[in-house]
Amino acid sequence: MVSVSSQRPTHIRSVVILGAGVAGLAAGLRLSKLGCKVTLLEKADHVGGLSGGVWINGNNYEYGPHAFHTTDPQLLKDIKDLMGDDLTDYHRTIKIKFLGNFFRFPLVMGDVLFKLPLKTVLHAGLSFLWYFVDGLIHKPEIETSETVLRRFYGNVLYEIFFKNYIINVWGIPPAEFSPAFAQQRIPRMNLIGALDNIRSIIKSRLPNKVTTENFVENVDGKLYTTRQGFSLITQRMADAITSLGGQVILNAEVKKIKRTAFTVESVEYLHGGALQTLPADGIINTLPINEALKMMEPGMQPEVLHSAEALKFRALVFVGLLVDRPKVLPSSFMYFREHSFNRISDLAQFGFHVEPDGCTQLVAEITCNQEDRAWIDDDFAKNLVITDLVSEHLLEPGEIIEAHVYRAQHAYPIYTLGYEKHLETLLKTVEGFPNLETAGRQGRFQYINSHIAMKMGYEAADRLVS
Repeated sequence: MVSVSSQRPTHIRSVVILGAGVAGLAAGLRLSKLGCKVTLLEKADHVGGLSGGVWINGNNYEYGPHAFHTTDPQLLKDIKDLMGDDLTDYHRTIKIKFLGNFFRFPLVMGDVLFKLPLKTVLHAGLSFLWYFVDGLIHKPEIETSETVLRRFYGNVLYEIFFKNYIINVWGIPPAEFSPAFAQQRIPRMNLIGALDNIRSIIKSRLPNKVTTENFVENVDGKLYTTRQGFSLITQRMADAITSLGGQVILNAEVKKIKRTAFTVESVEYLHGGALQTLPADGIINTLPINEALKMMEPGMQPEVLHSAEALKFRALVFVGLLVDRPKVLPSSFMYFREHSFNRISDLAQFGFHVEPDGCTQLVAEITCNQEDRAWIDDDFAKNLVITDLVSEHLLEPGEIIEAHVYRAQHAYPIYTLGYEKHLETLLKTVEGFPNLETAGRQGRFQYINSHIAMKMGYEAADRLVS
């Protein structure tokens, strides 16, 4: 990692950062320490993006459950220095509700053996062995998430735990998913997986430089949280940027990125009902990479626009409930297969401060497309979630004090088959502009955790000024 004390920008003096999520904030903080004049443009009325939250009636409702963790020594030191005593240790628990039982996630062999019917366990064991051995011998003609998950778990467990769940959450079957989704986001349960776990435990005890390329979902290092969740970390990052002379402009919607044939020159954005233009020596994008390139003026080549249209995101509707009970869920968060929401978190389990005392907040996540009714109709989304929670005997309607709906349009990049070639086209287009960088989950179309997005922000800042 480039040392802040030894590196100073030369021709890059002013930088505009599109988006104030964790990637944009990390890039802004890095550049501010290097002496650049930094301006972040954020469409929402708060910072943090998917790692932030919305404040409603004195409580913070986050965009799903988040905890900070990393083995990267520089990133860990930076966040600890920023947060001080407000950063506290956290122990996370995850459960999947299925067939009337709670299963731990990632799947544990003991749960599979003792919580599934004996006949199913026997079939699952034979299937697991068959697909494991077959995977060592034969390579499928077309690798998909379905072929990967069958190798990881066998066909029986794949059908039970993953196939329908993925269809419900993502809207497409695993056979139409790139293998990168299963390889990066779903841990394996076999001998190789056990060795991976041992390796992860050893790595988590050592300082370890984090790589952002081909990120594989892994909880490395200790987990940390705050009384306001990850949102407090992102707010502190924004405060640090402004204290160093930077600017964070909220409610600012980027409309155009002005360019020449070789460089980007300025950003046009809507703020307070008026269009404004902001010139810059360099730009770091953390908006969806396909949307950012469609904002270019003059417009990009047809092949670039074709690839931009080919990349798709899955949206999320969040239903936040203030509940008159200290805790509701038996774990930090839970996954469900048969309900309207695929995941729900209990913010009291994350150590959140909730008003009034003795209450907790539940945040349920409904994955959808923007034409779905849950995206459009608040009351419909609330009723879906509350009905399912009551049917699970997790709470009674009379315990609900408040119910709120908020949304994330570009929550998850969808790794459809062949998405890699379209993404490569877009990334190479960005690389063609020496004063333009792209970072973050949306900016690099990569399904990553918050600490990886922060690392990407650091790297984008370093590349821009080096």
